[in-house]
Amino acid sequence: MRSVTYLSLALSLLFAGVSPIFFKLGLQGVKGAGLSLGAIKAFLTNRYAVVGLVLYAASSVLWLFSLSELPASLMYPLLNLAYVVTVVLAATYLKEPVHALRWIGVGLIIIGSILVGIN
Repeated sequence: MRSVTYLSLALSLLFAGVSPIFFKLGLQGVKGAGLSLGAIKAFLTNRYAVVGLVLYAASSVLWLFSLSELPASLMYPLLNLAYVVTVVLAATYLKEPVHALRWIGVGLIIIGSILVGIN
């Protein structure tokens, strides 16, 4: 059961990190529309946005399953690893500039997660 729980946690973090990339892609077609009903409809009918919503929902379900089996004091600090996934994907696929200080922050998140994970 423990390996299923850790797999669930890993997938949850992966999906949580990937979903903002799909949200960003989905929002590109809605730029400048504000928070109008038309903008919301355009977003919710965009395939990238739908994939992002599905991944986000799946991440939440997997997170809750993992949380039922693992200590919250472990789980919540590890949630920050989703930010690492998002930054790497934003730099790689969205070609967003990520400056040195942000990469240092990503490195610190990784180091902190390792320290939290050590028992």
